[in-house]
Amino acid sequence: MSRESVPMGKEETLLKLKETEAQIRAAKDAAEKDRDRVLREARREALEVRDRLREQAEARYREILAGAEASVKKEREKILAAGREEAARMTAKGRANVDRAVELVLGKFEGARHA
Repeated sequence: MSRESVPMGKEETLLKLKETEAQIRAAKDAAEKDRDRVLREARREALEVRDRLREQAEARYREILAGAEASVKKEREKILAAGREEAARMTAKGRANVDRAVELVLGKFEGARHA
């Protein structure tokens, strides 16, 4: 008779159950290790994504800041140029007034001297 046709004895059944339980434990341990590995990889990838996005955000911030600084510098130069022009106009006007004032004072002085 072949062994397959003979019913298993109590010891064989217990041995088979223990082997099956050991296989289940090994599969469970492997699944837990795999789960832990997947979680570690997911955390690492999440950190990499976060770092990459932070770097991109900081680069964009620097671009925006540089653009704003350039804009402010341009506006500042524009304001300074307008101020210089106004100062030059006022200086010229002041010089013209001084020349007239000098002529007026000299005229009065001459008038007073001849009187």
